[in-house]
Amino acid sequence: MGIGASAYMGLMIAIAIATAWLLSLIFLLGHPPTDSPIALVAEILLRTFLHTGLFVTAHDAIHGTIVPNEPVKNRWIGQIALSLYGFLPYKTCHRLHWQHHAHPAQPQDPDFYPKPDGHLIQYFIQWYCHFISSYLIWRNLGGIITGIGLTTLSLIVVADVPLQNIALFWILPWILSSFQLFTFGIFLPHHTDSCREPLRDSPHQPRSYYYPIVLSLLTCYHFGYHREHHSHPNIPWYQLPNLALGGQ
Repeated sequence: MGIGASAYMGLMIAIAIATAWLLSLIFLLGHPPTDSPIALVAEILLRTFLHTGLFVTAHDAIHGTIVPNEPVKNRWIGQIALSLYGFLPYKTCHRLHWQHHAHPAQPQDPDFYPKPDGHLIQYFIQWYCHFISSYLIWRNLGGIITGIGLTTLSLIVVADVPLQNIALFWILPWILSSFQLFTFGIFLPHHTDSCREPLRDSPHQPRSYYYPIVLSLLTCYHFGYHREHHSHPNIPWYQLPNLALGGQ
């Protein structure tokens, strides 16, 4: 499908992701965890992938590509997706993400974390904590904690959902999703090999990773094609392969 895809495609994909997320959550919360370790891991990974899809949906809403030329609808869709993802405020995410696009891998970039010294693993952890803290800022943290707490309490008390199910199929995928988004959407595209400085030679040209298309989808909804995303932020995630592979 080319870049001139139907204006309804983004909305249909967003609905499909949210529906799959909700149905899988309802099913897995309502059934005892499987005794098969392989099946359990597969279920958790599926939930993680769908959870990441909620954030990617909000991301495309921020760029106005869910419903083209409909900023109000994009804002509502983005807020719903972020609320389902983890009670995140759309306004804050919108502001921080556009700062990231305006100043990628520079001091003004809220997603970037220059580290003077340290090994790669240490740098990864510190950058991840910085990335998370940018979105879980104190004035929003109360709402996030309240939302998670009330939802958990309601599931346990009202729906009689075991805490184990909540931890395995909601909380754990949320945590894993944050690592997935950070690793493939921030760290790999924007870090330097020395792990010491921003990309001085081309600060507005983050690197892309040209994985096979299925792997590209599974890693983080094609955001390994990150240079293409920064060059064409108006292109939705599902059209990035056309842009990336056509430009090689």
